This record gives sequence, C-alpha cells and structure tokens, in this order.
Amino acid sequence: MSLPKRRRWWRRLLLWVGLPLLVLVLSLLLVTSVFDEQITRRLLDALDDQLRTELTVRKAGLSLIRRFPEASIHLEDVKVKDAFGRYLLEAREVSFRFRLFSLFGQRIEIKKVVISGGSLQVRINERGRANYDIFKDDGQASSGSDFSLSLENAELKNLFLTYQNASTDQAASIHLKGAGVAGNFSARQFTLSSQADMMVARLQMGESRYLVGQPLRYNAVVAVDLAKGLYDFQDVELFLAGNTFDVTGFVSDKQAFSDVNLQMKGREGDISLVLALLPEPYSSYFRDFQSSGTYAFSAFVRGRASKTQLPTIGVEATLRYGTVASEKLQSPLRNVSFRAIYHAPPSGKGVFEIADFKADFGGQPLAFHLKIEDLDDPLVDFRLQGGFPLRAAYGLLGNPRVSGGDGVVRVPRLLVQGRYADMTRMQTVPRVRAEAEIQFDAAAIVYNNTTVQLSSGRVVWEDNLLRLDSLQGTIGRSDVLFQGYAQNLLPVLFTDSLNSAGARLEFNARLEGRFLDVGQLLDLFAVTEEEGEGSETTLDSLRNQANTERQRLFERVKGVFEVGFDAFEYRKIRGQSFSGLLAFDHGALHMRLHTRAMQGSATLSGTAHFAPRPSLKIRATLQDVDFQTLMEQCDNFDQTIITHENLRGKLSGRVVAFAFWDESNHFLLDQLRVLADIRATQGELVGVKMLEDFATFIHIEDLRRVRFAELQNYLEIKNRTLHLPVMFIQSNALNLTLSGTHTFDNDIDYRIKVNAGQVLFNRIKRHDPDLDPLPARDGWFNVFYTIRGNLDKYEMKRGKREVVREFERSEALKKSIAQRIEDEFRGVDGRPFPVAGTAESDRARPGAVPTY
Repeated sequence: MSLPKRRRWWRRLLLWVGLPLLVLVLSLLLVTSVFDEQITRRLLDALDDQLRTELTVRKAGLSLIRRFPEASIHLEDVKVKDAFGRYLLEAREVSFRFRLFSLFGQRIEIKKVVISGGSLQVRINERGRANYDIFKDDGQASSGSDFSLSLENAELKNLFLTYQNASTDQAASIHLKGAGVAGNFSARQFTLSSQADMMVARLQMGESRYLVGQPLRYNAVVAVDLAKGLYDFQDVELFLAGNTFDVTGFVSDKQAFSDVNLQMKGREGDISLVLALLPEPYSSYFRDFQSSGTYAFSAFVRGRASKTQLPTIGVEATLRYGTVASEKLQSPLRNVSFRAIYHAPPSGKGVFEIADFKADFGGQPLAFHLKIEDLDDPLVDFRLQGGFPLRAAYGLLGNPRVSGGDGVVRVPRLLVQGRYADMTRMQTVPRVRAEAEIQFDAAAIVYNNTTVQLSSGRVVWEDNLLRLDSLQGTIGRSDVLFQGYAQNLLPVLFTDSLNSAGARLEFNARLEGRFLDVGQLLDLFAVTEEEGEGSETTLDSLRNQANTERQRLFERVKGVFEVGFDAFEYRKIRGQSFSGLLAFDHGALHMRLHTRAMQGSATLSGTAHFAPRPSLKIRATLQDVDFQTLMEQCDNFDQTIITHENLRGKLSGRVVAFAFWDESNHFLLDQLRVLADIRATQGELVGVKMLEDFATFIHIEDLRRVRFAELQNYLEIKNRTLHLPVMFIQSNALNLTLSGTHTFDNDIDYRIKVNAGQVLFNRIKRHDPDLDPLPARDGWFNVFYTIRGNLDKYEMKRGKREVVREFERSEALKKSIAQRIEDEFRGVDGRPFPVAGTAESDRARPGAVPTY
C-alpha cells in the first residue's frame, strides 16, 4: 500500500520542478523569436556606427539558452576591413555577451566579447600609419545606439596573429591558442588580469628570425590608470623556451611617446632561452641544448619609445660550473662557465659578448671569447683554443650521414678580428686579421658508412691564406697525402645562398698516395636508397637537392688539384700510375689524367658540369689495351653477345663521349653520344654464336676460333644505336666487308660482302691450326648479304644492289666521324685545361655531334 503513495510523491516533485523549467524554456524561446532579428539588427547598426570601414557578417542570431543566465548575440563568418582596404579581422565566430534582463532596459551593456577561429592581421606602413585605425572619433559616432560597450572580459580562441611593420622592418606570426583579458574597462582606473598561451611561428627583424617554433605563455596583473596613461606591472609571470621569469616595472603612455622601465628576472631555467634568442638558423641548430648548474638571467628595458627613439635594452646570463647537454653531443660539456651580455643603447651601436667561456669536453679543455660591437656594422672579435674529441663531437656537424667519430682535432689558437662586412667580400677580406693552427691527432669520422681519417698534419691560417701542411690519412681503402693552400675562406663561409658577392675559394693543392678507390670515394657523396626510405619520389627529391647543393659548392671554388697515385680501382677496373690535374672553375670540373690499365695505357681529358642536370664530355686515348681485360673489367658493357670469353687482342684509338643525367641523377641513355676511332691488332673471336650461324660454306672448326688481322674503323653511338661505317675484316675464316647498325635492344641491320672465291677454296682446303688470316684481295666472285631482325631471331637475304648502295652512304659517315674526332682532339695535348662549354652546348654546336 506504501508504493503507490511514494510514486505520487515523486510525480508531484517532478511536476513542481519540471513545469517551471518548461515555462522558462518556452518563455526564452518566445522572447528569442520575438526579439532576435530586432536586437541583432540594432547591434550590427551600432557596430557600423562605430567603424570607418566595412563590416560583413554571414549570419547573426540571438541566443538566451546557450549561455543562460547570460544572453548572447553570435555573429558567424565575420570580416572587418582595415584602414588600407584589406582585412583586419576574419573570424569564424564573434560572440557578444550581456545580462539577460538588460534586454528589458533602455540600454544593453555588453560585458564580454569572445572571438573564435580566424586571423587578425596588423600592419603598419612605411609612414607609420596603422591599419587598425578604423574607429570613428567620439564626435563622429552617433549617440543614439541602444548598446553600450562596458567590457569586463575579452577572450580570444585559436587565432592566427600576423604583424608587419614596414617602418621598422619587423614582422611576427603567432598562433594564439587562447587568451583572456578581464577588468572594469569602462572605469578610468582598474586592475587588468590577463592570461595567454601561444606559439611563435615567426618573429623577424630585418633578415633575421627569432624564437621560431617556441611556446610562449604569461599570467599578468597590471594596474591601469587611463587618466595618467600609466600601466604598473604588479604580478607578471612569463614562460618562454622552458624558462620562467618575473616581470616588474611600468609603462607610461603619452600621446607622442612612451616611457618604459621594465625588469625581467629569471626564476628557473637554463641556457635554452639565450640560444632561442639567436637568429635563425642558429636557434634551430641549438634548439635541444640544455644546461644544469648555477644559472642566472636578467634583462631590462629603460627609456623612451617613439617613432624616432628607442629605449635601452640589456640582457645578462651567467652559468657557473654547469653541464651542457644535447642530442648533438655524444658526451656533454662539463664544468661550463660563461657570462653572456647583450646591450643595445638608443644609438643602435649595441654589443653582444660571450665572455670567459670555459668547459671540459670529453677530457679536452675548451675556451673561447666572442665580442660583437656596433650591431649595425658589426665588429667581430673571436678567439678559441682547445680540443674537440670527435667521439663526443661528431654530432655537432649536423649531418645525418656522419654516424661516428674518433681521435681529436686540436686548436692551439684561433683568432678572427675585423668587420663582418669585410669578411663577406673578397675585395675587403685582407683587412681582417685571422690566425689559426689546427692539428689532427688520428681524427676520424664515419661518413656514409666509410671511415675518413686524418692521422696527422695541420692547417695554418694567416690572414687570408689557409695552408694545408701534410695532411695524411685514409678514406676507406684509400690512403691520401693532402697539401696545398687556399684563399678567401671567410667570404665563402659567410656568403648568402645566392652568392651575390661572387665569393670564390681559390686554391692550389696536391693529392697523392699509394692507392685510390675511386668508386668508394664517389659513393661517399651518393644518395643511398635507405635515405629515400623506400620511396622513389623521395629518393629523386634527395638526389635533386644533392645536385643543387653540389652545384652551389663548385660555383664557390676555383683552383687546381694535382693528383698522383701508384694504383687505383673503380669497381672492377684496376690500374697503375694514376696521375694528372683536376681544375675547378665556374661550376665545372676540367680534367686531364693518365693511367696504365688493362695491360695498356689511357689518357683522359674532359669537362664535367655539376648543374641540376649534370653532364660530362670526355676524350680518351687508348694504347694497346687488352681486349679481354677491358671487357671483363667493364662487365662486358652490360651485354652478352660478345663477352670477355669470346674476345682476344689489343685495342688502341681515340674516343669522345657526351653523357647526360637528369635532376635525380638518372643516366639519360637516349642522349648518350659517342665517337670512336679504334684500331684492333692480334684479334681473335672465340665461340661467337652469331658467326657460327652466319655462313653455311665455312669450316665449322674455323668459326669456333676466328683470328683477324689489324682492324681499323670509326664508330658512332646516338639514339641508343651503334652506327658502324663500312669496314674490311681480314680473318683466317673469310674476308668480308661490313657496315650497319646495332641498337641497345639488340635489333640489327647489317650489310655484308663476302669473298666467295676464298670461301669455296677454304671449304676444300685443310683446317689451318695456325689461324693465319687469308690474303686481302677483292676476289673474282663475291656474294652480298643483308641481315635484319633481332639477335634472338633474324633473317639473312642475298642481294647486291642494296648492299653496295649502303656501303657508299656509309663511306660518307666514316669521313664525317673522322673529321669530328680530329676537331675534338686538335690541340688537346698542348692545352691542359681546354675551355669548353657544357656538354649540352657541345651537343648543339655545329660539327660537334651532328644528327642525320
């Protein structure tokens, strides 16, 4: 009997509570429907009345429920034009909030504004005019509005703030995650409370960028006296780059200027702030550096700020007996002490100094001093001495290809004094005083999985002359002795990315040793598939970037390397007595080299260009090179028709080659051009299937091993095709005349004339075990063949007219190739470094590589 009574009691309670709520909600909805359009229209009219510029809103509406017991007017997709005709504010939503019952009064007082999503763009032009000067003067705006701005709270959410000041060459980009400002802004005196959380995307002064990617937060309580223009910083905490600071002082704002007296003192933190204040790219390099120990930081801003005046800025940071660690340091710096000072007076002739820096670096003492005076026209004084143990310091190179280190680089003395402007130009760098001695004690790094070591030697730097004094070491399997001199090191180091000052490192050096592994040396600088992370697109992009960097490097060097090695190796190619000259000039490498290889000798000369699309032009003179060794060491030139197992004899001649690569270092086989004048002696063809299949008249035993007399002809490669002009082949099996083409896909088109009389005689005579070539005579009976198709499937047809006609055309090609080779080699022996255009221009030059 008690259960029904309990149910009736709960029903009464729900009725008493729910009915008033329902009435309230219905009343709010009714008021909203009645007053929505009227009130939002009056607000937009009031805003227009206050602005000189255009305000656009996609949608506006009154809400009495969303923020109950507050009422709010929400504006969506709000755009406010600035004083220059562009947009000052673009926001996804702007919300004006006020007390609900003020709707029934004579004026609605807006207490809070919330701006969410979008961008705020502040600009100041060269004349000092600001784009946010968009509000009408008190006398211009009408006073008949139903709204009054009596703000007590403002809130910003997820806004991107950009600032550009053309008059001071300053800019900033900040992601404002959230910010709030509270206070009785309608009063003349009030206390302002504010908090903000933001990320600095860019803070730029001139060409330098600061605090890139650094988080910034603050909590502030400021006493405001609008009558006096006084802002008293009572309780301000600033969080920047992992450091916490207390800010005190005041700002007195007058109409034409502001008097500033602010102090900032570090409460906790480390050197990360000092490094974050460095301009890009230095701050990015030092981003993960942190310290422990006795650290102190203080700063101040004092003086008058106006369009023509700047206050004095001072910063001081000290570290005593601390430790500095980073992912770039395999062993931290210990017992670190230094004092860093930055002082910028109103004159602009500021000073930055790092004084008395001392540390222990992997058991090696390290000390330096840096002072830069007159920051507008910097005067640099830098001194350093100590040691760098590469086992602990190789990460400082900042190169992902460097994966290890050992030994020590010692710097007994290093001094650079002079104006920075003089350091950047070759014409003025002699005014700079530079002294240094750098010693190498089994110093080694692992670069691209290859150990590069300087076991002994030193570098001596005196003013503008850098001398390499017997640097001895190894590069993988190669041993090297490096000595020479260079000039203009400072201008090259400090040049901009475009090298607008035209800086060039001029040098003359010698590189020698017992053995040089050329392939391993080239692999040092190659982009590996692992770096491409399995993506062909990424790999091509990295190769393109490497080509661009290589081009920039070689455009900054000019000089000559003399090379001399007892032996060398390149993949399977091996040789002795490798010597010559390499000259760098205007982004090109000119070379002249000589070696003994493949039981003969070779002389090379040519030019390589390291543009984003590399190219190579090479001339080679061969003397008595062994055919079989050449084919074996060159992997039979990636074909299986005639290999080192089939060929014997000696090769001499001249070759000119034009090779091209694209931006991603893919070899462009279609653009390969080769001209050759070759002579073969003591030649033999052993077991060539094509010859065995050719004739039905000849003893099969002769075809298995064919010896030919001296053979000379000209060759041309273009469009992936070998062009063979007419040539006479005198062998023990038969004498024949041959011309035709052979593509890289093994499509063939040959014309052959055979001395049939000798063939018939050869069929009935006994096999000649000495393989003596047949006499060279035309014969009274000849047969003519055309062979077309592919090496896998071809057909032979007899026919004289087509063969004779092709031989006549082929003679013209032979003369053309001979003339072009003579042109290319004319004067080469007497000119160590022929001045040539790019291979691209050589290809287009009339007479160089003609097309048919």
